[in-house]
Amino acid sequence: MTGAYQFLKKYGVAIGFGLGTILCLLMYVIILSGYPEFNPTEKELYELSIFDFGLFTTYFLVCLAIILVVAFSGMYVARNPKESVKGLIAFGVLLVLFFISYSMGDGSLTTELVNSDPTLLALDVKFEEGVTQSSGLRFADGMIKFGYIMMLLASLAMLLAAGRDFIKQS
Repeated sequence: MTGAYQFLKKYGVAIGFGLGTILCLLMYVIILSGYPEFNPTEKELYELSIFDFGLFTTYFLVCLAIILVVAFSGMYVARNPKESVKGLIAFGVLLVLFFISYSMGDGSLTTELVNSDPTLLALDVKFEEGVTQSSGLRFADGMIKFGYIMMLLASLAMLLAAGRDFIKQS
């Protein structure tokens, strides 16, 4: 295991950038070779499959990264439980903030929202302004609020760190 770590420590960045470059070049070759000479409409462009390789490669790499982060984080926590306590507490606090901001999300639909994106309204639901709810809109609103909370906490942490450093230097 340490041999693999040492190898990736030495060559990991080069391998990552090299693989990314190769995949990008391959995607551009597929797109440029399959792109029609005519000026396609938006509907015709969606029906083309020339972008599928890039999309599926991106989905695969994102899923692989998530799996690896979870696996190696879990291994670290299992091997070093005492050192991981602070990180687990911080992760728990983030989860609590996430669920609080999600529950604060407002999913009420307005006429303007329904007219701008009819997919927010389910087909079998009768629309009433301010009464009809959309789970997607509630999730989006909750995530925006979570982003605001995280920005506020990051700004506060930076101010406290700068203040602490200023006091230490004085």
